[in-house]
Amino acid sequence: MTRALNVALVDDDRDLSLKPADLEVFRIKAQNVASDRPLGREAVDAVIIAASDGGRAQELAILHAGSGRGRPPVILISETETPPDGFDGWLRRPVSPVQLANRVQSLRRLWVMEDIARRRKAAAEVFGHTTDDDTLGPKQATVLFVGAATSRFMAVRHALAKNDTTMIAAFSSFSAFDYLHERPFDAVILNAIEKKDMAFTISSAMRRNARLYHTPVLLLTASAQFEAADEAFARGVSDILPAESSPGEISARVLRLAEERRRRRAAKAVLENCRARATIDTEFGLYKPKFALAHLQDLLTAANRNRKPASLVLMAMDPPESGVSWERFNSAQQQFASMLRHLLRAEDFPVHLRPNLFAAILPYTNREGALCVAERISAVAECTAFDSDDPLHPFRLNVNCVALEAAGEETSEALVERGMKLLNVNRMEAI
Repeated sequence: MTRALNVALVDDDRDLSLKPADLEVFRIKAQNVASDRPLGREAVDAVIIAASDGGRAQELAILHAGSGRGRPPVILISETETPPDGFDGWLRRPVSPVQLANRVQSLRRLWVMEDIARRRKAAAEVFGHTTDDDTLGPKQATVLFVGAATSRFMAVRHALAKNDTTMIAAFSSFSAFDYLHERPFDAVILNAIEKKDMAFTISSAMRRNARLYHTPVLLLTASAQFEAADEAFARGVSDILPAESSPGEISARVLRLAEERRRRRAAKAVLENCRARATIDTEFGLYKPKFALAHLQDLLTAANRNRKPASLVLMAMDPPESGVSWERFNSAQQQFASMLRHLLRAEDFPVHLRPNLFAAILPYTNREGALCVAERISAVAECTAFDSDDPLHPFRLNVNCVALEAAGEETSEALVERGMKLLNVNRMEAI
């Protein structure tokens, strides 16, 4: 279970119907903050500002979140048809609690990914690997429109074309998924004016697909008062786009979410680019110990300064009791290392620390979240059989996992050593 997010709610308009209690069910602790009295920036994971005046909203964003690249995500709730610059997210009223919770969680994950990408890139350069520029790729965004070509189809196309955005149309769910599997899209617009159920089915299917999970989905509806709004957001819809919206609002809503998708793709590309000869153990395909400890120390320093958690999962491999050659045992560990990479998020840090010892560094994660990761790794290891010297008798790796959260000004070496002591305690209890 991940920790609850702390959010500052600044209602400058003083007419926001949304209350902090509405977000508690989503593990978001929202605190009403006076416009002129900001909380400490290290204490919040996101800032929500309700202000219809664009200039005033920008002033509040700087006051409560700062202007540096490390500031928390800022979401604007306003009545304007287009948002001012300087906001990570933008919502028009009425705002559903589940919609706002989804935006907060998504933007917070993006913030973590971008922060870790910057830190890992800097660490890789210290170890002799220069990463490519973390660009957003092609300048033009690409949007997929799915559903019947109603009278508003051309209006949406023209609105996006004015902003150099390419829109591809798929008039059936079959062709939609063909397109989605052929190429990446920055956003998807689902026409729910006539076929709401089909739009919900596609949105739900995208959220069950790991590759499409972060692609934003907008629902084109007949009016802003969409009766099934809460159900739509629960099924993974990112925003609801009323058919009567102005061209400016259409472009702003779509491109705001498309830009978020492009930022996520760019951050992931930087993280992948940090995997190089200077940083990776070629035998296991995981990060080298020295690089990992340097990166971990940077994370611990930042976590302690900002009062945020950071955790570590250690995984010790004990040879099976039945006779298995070292070659087979080592081959099984290599396969385990490959599985480990796919069990973690892009911003997590898998490392081969020493013989028979693996680790996963989990930034901005508390111990409860680390325990969930450890349990998932153990469950996969327990149900995976590896080839032994006797092809008729495969074996399983004995993986001893411990999860721990950094404490105070603990160094990376001290955190690892504390984990090793826990592993030894577990071994003694198992005897």
